[in-house]
Amino acid sequence: MIVFLLIGYFVGNFFGENDSWNETKPQMTFLTKEQAMELFENFEIIRFKEIEKDDLTGLGKMKHWHIFDVIAKKVDII
Repeated sequence: MIVFLLIGYFVGNFFGENDSWNETKPQMTFLTKEQAMELFENFEIIRFKEIEKDDLTGLGKMKHWHIFDVIAKKVDII
């Protein structure tokens, strides 16, 4: 019997619903923690960190950040 493993990693982040851009940027997507977690139902979550803080943007403007940092591994057996 030959078994093929398809292994993939996701490394990235999502904006949370409390991010201040949620009020001014309707073209962007903002998720609840539950919505973000649901995206990884078929993954082994290596890291899932929720961050909320007031900090500067890349342009030096203050804003409220709400971010989910995710590292997850998907393994499927064929």
